[in-house]
Amino acid sequence: MSEAWLNFTVVIFIQFLLFVIHAYYEKKLSDVPRILGKGVLGGIVLGLFFDLIFGKFLGLWSYTLGFDALFLIPSAALMYGLFAANILLMQQARLLHFFVWIIVVGAVLDITNYIFPVWTYHFFPVEAVASSIEFLIVLSFAYLGTAILVAVISHVFLERRFLFIDNLLKK
Repeated sequence: MSEAWLNFTVVIFIQFLLFVIHAYYEKKLSDVPRILGKGVLGGIVLGLFFDLIFGKFLGLWSYTLGFDALFLIPSAALMYGLFAANILLMQQARLLHFFVWIIVVGAVLDITNYIFPVWTYHFFPVEAVASSIEFLIVLSFAYLGTAILVAVISHVFLERRFLFIDNLLKK
């Protein structure tokens, strides 16, 4: 069990490093604490919803640490929170920039998970996943869809304006 928690810690650490690099790239290092706080709050709601509905009930993925509150709450706050924080860094990003960064974040997250397993996907047969381009396409759309959902909710309900959404609405 302790190896699973170590893997979770490594995944979070790598994701945090990517977030800091992203904040540096976006010239928002001074806003890191504020963005992280908002990301963690959003991540708790998003993570618990996704993990309980899509993970536990629909069975699309499972965790080595299970679906109990002892793991789901820190996972939602940290894993989903860092993902949401990466999205919040891109309020001034154009659509292509937004897509590229989300694919980078998703790729780093899944490569790290491949080396330090925390979750396993169940939406393809195991033998198809190892060599399947479809798996990468599904993951890309899942990360992009989640990121767009976070951006739209933030844009519409939390008044955090996203440039790419404003640009799309103007057309």
